[in-house]
Amino acid sequence: MKYFYTLLFSLTTSIYSFAGIGTYYNGIDSNLSCSNFKTALTNLISIDAHLPYGKVDESYNRTDLKPAEAPLTGMVIVDRYCSDIPNAFDSCNYRYNDSITPGVHSFCFFGGTPANYCGCYAKEHTFPSSWFNGDQYIRSDMHFVWPADGKTNSLKSNFPLGYVRDVPSSVSYNGTKIGRSNAALNYGYFGARDTLDNNINKTYNFVFEPIDEFKGDFARAYLYVATRYGNQISSWKNNDSIAYDVISNTSYTGLEPWILKLCVKWHKQDPPSSFERKRNDSVQAIQGNRNPYIDFPGWVEKVFGVDGNATACVNTAISNFKTINFSLYPNPVNGDALYINFERIISAPFQVDIVDMLGNIVQSQNYKSPSTSLLLDVNDLPKGIYLISILYNQERNTLRFIKE
Repeated sequence: MKYFYTLLFSLTTSIYSFAGIGTYYNGIDSNLSCSNFKTALTNLISIDAHLPYGKVDESYNRTDLKPAEAPLTGMVIVDRYCSDIPNAFDSCNYRYNDSITPGVHSFCFFGGTPANYCGCYAKEHTFPSSWFNGDQYIRSDMHFVWPADGKTNSLKSNFPLGYVRDVPSSVSYNGTKIGRSNAALNYGYFGARDTLDNNINKTYNFVFEPIDEFKGDFARAYLYVATRYGNQISSWKNNDSIAYDVISNTSYTGLEPWILKLCVKWHKQDPPSSFERKRNDSVQAIQGNRNPYIDFPGWVEKVFGVDGNATACVNTAISNFKTINFSLYPNPVNGDALYINFERIISAPFQVDIVDMLGNIVQSQNYKSPSTSLLLDVNDLPKGIYLISILYNQERNTLRFIKE
């Protein structure tokens, strides 16, 4: 998700509950990779306490609000399916839990399907509930149960993510498409299997295509499900004909190669935004677990392989021996300058590297004079999560920072 709700978080600290990463990942062994690392993440994020399904929408005021656009005032629901239009005025301006104010769009309390867009908003499973047979516990996992325009929710049905082929059957106000699968872009996926003879249905099954600014959001939701429910996801494969072509027989990847590659592609093209990270914090405060691929985008290829090729996992292990105390400012950084401040003077020589979450050194500088502070130019860094790694006395000292 490439645009940010910066103002939201300065205005609504009393509404949101932030848990933050804190020490959440301290027990994870970063030397692991592939299926072993995925198992470690599964064990970590499976310790949670989902709300009852009926209470999920009552928590959207803690996870999915943003300031209304002028001339409207107050807060509105973030709807990535229809309402939110980057760099333009939103279309629906849904109010949280408001069913009585004349002219104000609200939650679809009685499960009806509105005839028009902006009729009401629903709680939508980005990973369709029919694929996991509507399990009541999984059904209320807020990491992939999001507010969604009621009509778009209904039209989406249980279609998987994918690029739409030719002319869409429907296009929501923000450009979200539903239509036939573009097999050329969807790594060969063009339809569900025929339940009678197990042959491919040549009519081209429908897919759901979010706008580019939200493709990564949806992909990370799928990858979260594949990780959180990794011990059971393979048992869902035969729940319906579409699940058969999306869910893998093996619990390692959880997803068939075509959808896994698509999710990794979308994840890399549209990295996590400020909104996603803050929502991740809020959901943890509610149900106790996090989506690790929002916190550490590089872990996607550490688990699932480069570009979703599960035979080519990336090792991102980075040693962290803390021998010097230093801080970074500002963090997140959304300009050109990142400052390193040392608690006391650091003697020379030493080396400062900027490392991406795949373990690649993207900038490196050797220093031959003692220092108490440094200024780094990060203007050319793509948005994402990085480590400052200081090599001093043959030991690595690292801190994480975010480039917005």
